[in-house]
Formats: sequence, C-alpha cells, structure tokens
Amino acid sequence: MRRSRRRLCERIWRKHVERELARLINLSIDLARKGLVEDSRLVVSQALELSKSTRVRMPIHMKRLICKNCLAPLIPGVTARVRLRSQGRFSYTVVSCRLCGWIRRIPYKR
Repeated sequence: MRRSRRRLCERIWRKHVERELARLINLSIDLARKGLVEDSRLVVSQALELSKSTRVRMPIHMKRLICKNCLAPLIPGVTARVRLRSQGRFSYTVVSCRLCGWIRRIPYKR
C-alpha cells in the first residue's frame, strides 16, 4: 500500500514539474517573439536548472525548441531557419539558429 501511494505522489509531482517546464518554455518563446532574446535565454536557463534539480527529463518536443549552444528558443522565422533535406534514403529537417549558427538535424520518415 505504501509503495503504490509513493508512486502516485511521484507521478503527481512529476506532472507538476512538467507543467512548470512547459510554462517556462512558452514564456521564453513569447519573450523571444517580442524581441527580448536575452530575457528568453534567462528563462530557458531557469527551465533547464529546474529540470536538473528535480531530476525530471525535459520532454523531447521541448528540448527541440532550445538551441544547445546559446540557449535561445528556436522559433522558425524569428530565431531559427528550418529546411527539409534528403540524402538517398534519409530525410531530415535542418534547424539552424540565426543567433549563433548552431545546426540541429532531426530525421523524419517520408
């Protein structure tokens, strides 16, 4: 009985942390769209610190919104350039940060 209760509490706590991470990422995106890139970087660093300190992994769809080099949120047309590429059988999306030039390649299926 105790073990199941502990797991339930951990699941609730994890959901709360993930909700807070999503709120911080959305706030950083809004700040970057307004032109406040430095402030959005600060919010992203707070989200990463929260993820590290609570040992909750950031979901992949949130991780892909952040530049690993300069911690700016990657917004297509504002802080990022998005291109579709293919080489033979492999197709991938290329996301380039406009602020630092960092490149992320994300494979996808045709």
